[in-house]
Amino acid sequence: MAMVNVNNLLNIKDSRWLQLEVCREFQRNKCTRPDTECKFAHPPANVEVQNGRVTACYDSIKETEQNGDVFVEN
Repeated sequence: MAMVNVNNLLNIKDSRWLQLEVCREFQRNKCTRPDTECKFAHPPANVEVQNGRVTACYDSIKETEQNGDVFVEN
């Protein structure tokens, strides 16, 4: 059995939990829902979409509780 240093595990940056699925209809310019009502991401044009997902900014998620907006990283 291998010994694992818990401090090393805590320092690993894993942003997978910050990834949001991009709205397929939005990508085709056909989503009729406002950004605030669609359960999928509607990223601005300057945000890179990889495999149908974008990575949300952690700080914006904290602010979401205050104002309801989520921003994605460039």
